[in-house]
Amino acid sequence: MSGDAIRGGVGAHAGTLEALMVSTHRDVGRAVHDRLAAQGGVPELRDPDAALARMLWSAHQAIGTAVAERLSRGTIETDDEQRPPSPARFPPHGPLVGRLASVRLKYRREALRLAHIYWPNDLIMVIRAALSTVESLTHLLEAGELPPEVSRFTMKLEQQLAQINLPAPQECRRPRQTGADYLTEVELLLESQSASLQDDLYNAQQLLSGELAALLHAASFEADFLLGADTVAQDLVDDLEQAHGKAQALRIAVAAVERASSDFVGEDLSQANLHHVPLKGVRWDAGTLWPEEWEGLIRRASMPASGEEGVLIIATEPHRSAVSAEV
Repeated sequence: MSGDAIRGGVGAHAGTLEALMVSTHRDVGRAVHDRLAAQGGVPELRDPDAALARMLWSAHQAIGTAVAERLSRGTIETDDEQRPPSPARFPPHGPLVGRLASVRLKYRREALRLAHIYWPNDLIMVIRAALSTVESLTHLLEAGELPPEVSRFTMKLEQQLAQINLPAPQECRRPRQTGADYLTEVELLLESQSASLQDDLYNAQQLLSGELAALLHAASFEADFLLGADTVAQDLVDDLEQAHGKAQALRIAVAAVERASSDFVGEDLSQANLHHVPLKGVRWDAGTLWPEEWEGLIRRASMPASGEEGVLIIATEPHRSAVSAEV
């Protein structure tokens, strides 16, 4: 085997090792962050569990330093020249899959708040209503007719689009702290679907206020402007149809956050701190493990979930009132 082939093989193995180190560091970091967040932060050395958590935290920091130093070299020697290693590629992860149940419950209030910010109302219904209005307009324009009371027509469209109020990118980004990485992951999931939807809606509003309204107004005096108004109206239909599809994708992301925040069927929550955590709406079953002092309260505050055999849903906050549960 030639020297070039040997050096090429060494470079390939080094790239694989770096990718493995980065992947391992990420996965260990996620587990450590979740464990520490569930316990309230980096623990003091008071008992074996806390000592283990602190050891894991130290190991995670050390691995991260080693990975950063290795990647910062940025080169591998081959053929007496310096060549950058191949970029590491990581396998995709489903939204919020694998996060510790006690962490998802601890940050339930904030995660649901973020879901509400990104889905303040039924965006799909609002976009459909605006789309229906524009399609009615295009039918009239295609027939060479100008709708009566044009200003009222465009005002209706403006009001419909104004109902869609999505947050600007990074407007709600969480601070970097222990446990906040979970909330950052939640928001990144929502923002990844919201950003492109925001662009389509902005384009639609610009077409409406910047072009279509002016052309419709001009067409009321000169029929030649009807063709231009029809073209812009068709563009507006395209933007809204595209936005409709992206709103459906955002709704799926919001549903994933809601499910991760409320579905604890079969989960181990025996070590979770339930004080100040909103529990109403949480789904659980006989396989769910609760802290011993909370189990009776939660059982009395729960009722069977409709259409799901063996699944219970907490109907009211356990520390406030109680609803009998049938198991």
